[in-house]
Amino acid sequence: MVPADMPLLRRSRLLAALPEADLARVLGPCFVQTLPKGAALCQQGEAPQFLHIVLSGAVGLFGEGQREEMLVEFFGPGDSFILAAVVLDAPYLLNARLLERSRVLLWPATAFRAELRGHGALAHGVAVQSSIYWRTLIGQIKDLKLLSAIERLSALLLALAPARTGGATVNLPAGRRLIAGRLGITPQSLSRAFAALRPVGVSGEGRRVFIADLDRLREVVAPR
Repeated sequence: MVPADMPLLRRSRLLAALPEADLARVLGPCFVQTLPKGAALCQQGEAPQFLHIVLSGAVGLFGEGQREEMLVEFFGPGDSFILAAVVLDAPYLLNARLLERSRVLLWPATAFRAELRGHGALAHGVAVQSSIYWRTLIGQIKDLKLLSAIERLSALLLALAPARTGGATVNLPAGRRLIAGRLGITPQSLSRAFAALRPVGVSGEGRRVFIADLDRLREVVAPR
């Protein structure tokens, strides 16, 4: 870990409530790895050895079935993931794999749980982070049940947009096949959804998407 990492860790929801004097101490057992795209961090069914926090790059969580693997969610700098497995010392329910070259902080699970038992500010961070994950999960379930493929894609693009008004360029965190899995649709349905959004100013290829007018795109999902 380098000093430049500390502001990012300080801003993370998990660690934001810790007093400055405690932050360096609780992170004492941690170390940082720089890993290539595709590196596996967690395997479904394994016992958690570390809590992971993304320092740079992107991580995808994948559900594994008998015939295929599908992207469930993705995380970027400042995010921790599969927190519940570490807190409960329970097997991972998902696989975690890097979507691009990334730097990841590894916090030994036993050391994390020891701090959690005795540190109210860290427990508060876990409660906040877990609540956010819960709301994200409910939002995904609602989207799957209530929104069409076009509306789901529109909502994702709006969530990823760096601005709130005007035009924007969105860089998808993964390839379109994986994004289709994240949205719960087939790659063919995703292609049709992108084509349907061209009249409202959405264009681009691969992972880069151009949005001419965010407010116009917002109208696609406004009724929901």
